[in-house]
Amino acid sequence: MKQALVTMVVLSVTSATLSAAPKLVYAKKPTRHETIVASLRATGLPTLEGKWYYLGPFDNTNNKGFKISYPPEKEIDLAKKYRDKDGNAIRWQEYPKFRIGRINDLRLFPKNDFACIYLYHEFEVKAAVALPVSVGSDDGIVIWLNGERVLAENIERGAAPDQNSAELKLKAGKNRLLVKVCNIRSEWALYLRPMFPSPLEDQFRERLDSDFASNPFTPPSNSLVAAEAKFYRIQTVPVPADIALEVGGLAFRPDGKLLCCTRRGDVWLISKPDDAERVKYKLFATGLHEPLGLLVGGPRSVYIVQRPELTRLVDTDGDDVADEYQTICDKWGVSGDYHEFAFGPARDKQGNFYVTLNVGFAGNHQSRVPWRGWCVKITPKGELIPYAAGLRSPNGINFSPDGDLFYCDNQGEWVETNKMCHVRAGDFFGHQASLRWVKQSPFASRYAETLPSGMLFDGQPQPGKTEPRGMPPATPPAIWFPYGRMGQSASEPIWDTTGGKFGPFAGQCFVGDQTKSNILRVVLEKINGRYQGACFPFRSGFQCGINRLAFAPDGSLYAGQTARGWGSVGGKPYGLQRLVYNGVVPFEIHSMKLTKRGFDLTFTKPLSPATAQRLEAYSLQSFTYIYWSTYGSPEVDRRAEKVQGLKISADRRTVSLAVTGFRKGRVYELHLDGVKSAEGDALLHPEGYYTLNELP
Repeated sequence: MKQALVTMVVLSVTSATLSAAPKLVYAKKPTRHETIVASLRATGLPTLEGKWYYLGPFDNTNNKGFKISYPPEKEIDLAKKYRDKDGNAIRWQEYPKFRIGRINDLRLFPKNDFACIYLYHEFEVKAAVALPVSVGSDDGIVIWLNGERVLAENIERGAAPDQNSAELKLKAGKNRLLVKVCNIRSEWALYLRPMFPSPLEDQFRERLDSDFASNPFTPPSNSLVAAEAKFYRIQTVPVPADIALEVGGLAFRPDGKLLCCTRRGDVWLISKPDDAERVKYKLFATGLHEPLGLLVGGPRSVYIVQRPELTRLVDTDGDDVADEYQTICDKWGVSGDYHEFAFGPARDKQGNFYVTLNVGFAGNHQSRVPWRGWCVKITPKGELIPYAAGLRSPNGINFSPDGDLFYCDNQGEWVETNKMCHVRAGDFFGHQASLRWVKQSPFASRYAETLPSGMLFDGQPQPGKTEPRGMPPATPPAIWFPYGRMGQSASEPIWDTTGGKFGPFAGQCFVGDQTKSNILRVVLEKINGRYQGACFPFRSGFQCGINRLAFAPDGSLYAGQTARGWGSVGGKPYGLQRLVYNGVVPFEIHSMKLTKRGFDLTFTKPLSPATAQRLEAYSLQSFTYIYWSTYGSPEVDRRAEKVQGLKISADRRTVSLAVTGFRKGRVYELHLDGVKSAEGDALLHPEGYYTLNELP
């Protein structure tokens, strides 16, 4: 997000019948967005949906455009021509993709930096009413209603819901809404949602958040953060004021120094990151294209994945500065779409590298150039071999200690919710844009360019339909992360190989979340040759979105952070923090394993039999997702599962739950109530989510 200002106006014509004191009518629909719009309409309030128009870009050099009154502030004439920042003739254009209650991408021009855009919406109401609106913007924003300014915020930030609020005092008849958004570089966006007049908004939010994931940027409760801190403390590593440490990759060298690549294109070598008084930063390399992953190659070399290539950086003379930038492979495509990120590398025992490639975000095709939406294998000689398809936004790839390859993907088109997948040659994970290149891959005979969709992941047709049915033509993930409750932007998986230095979870997997600024814990098992398992909350309260994790030689865990363009809980734009085990064992569900009779729950401490032997202490539900091209999927066909019996092991560390009726392709959501340890401790995190792919 850098300096650019664009002015955009959107026009929408709607009609609503208003009353002086509306009564809330909650109209639940399949998605959060549809529920918001339907409830506003049912309550008799304007939705602000309809035709929107935009105009721009106008100049915002040095962020001066915020205070300049460009033509839309003086007149609204949708037919008139104007001049943009470069002197080109422009006129109002319809913005058909603009959506209320969503973050809208405003990068609509060939040049979007240092620019302003106006949005205009025109609508009618039959009676005067005061309508509050929630606003978010990247970057500065001004709003006018009927020529009167109601909000002005000159700020540099990433867009998120609920950053500002304003009251629109609507008059009976026609109303004109004008919005100006000034960009300071890179990402550029607007969020706008009508709210209900008080106290209806609180009533609506309570019902909405119970049905759908709440505001992704809502911080965790102070009580939870304080409880977690008793066992794992967070230490902030100081960062010099002149370094924008937007972490894209993180790894320790054999000498204990920490290498960190940033989204700005630098690679920093950090000495003594565990000592706030003596930590030092040295620029190891610079000039790279948004590197989003690194792998230490030895004492003096590191492999970096840039947007267009896999690069080896070599320090030939031992002065901790890279002297050589060697291209290992640049055989995948880059079209210029901002969403074409590249992640990795992971490396197998034979020396092959693995890189995951984002699809684009919009346009006529999301895989415009070769191998977008693929995991590719790169030989030591630099040959690119297509390895697996169907990826969307695979932010991070890594090998487990057993030598199996995993990546995490993020919710979007063809991706129902965030997930962690085991990758094997020839796998297809669901995103059909990648199939554009299948005929050029070794798997041309395995997949067509389009595949059936619309069924549930457990093989059923969608609720209310009879077709299609059958399992989706996609490799199921090892782990589904239920959206909102288990993060919203999964990053690279990493395994605890510290041998107990990091606490009681040795051998388990940890995944950072970039939106929620927290860390999740994953416990895998293999049944019939396929991975599946459970995920649990682990540690929240970080200052910024976690993009990369790295275990240090001393067993502590470093979290590399960034928020620019994506937004995150915590409030900081970037940073580096260290998570340290305090030596006190928390009372947690250590693992959740599937058996022929149900689930075995193993705990980190012996149980109190009086609290653990109650059947009513265990609540189990299941649900599944829809395989479709829609952005994300609701949790569908939710069912209450009966716990028919239980048995506590002799050492009082394991509870075996008797459950029947399991079905492949479902998530089993477990909540425990009142179960305590023998010492009287309450569970730190009394929930877990098990992804079931195979039956034992």
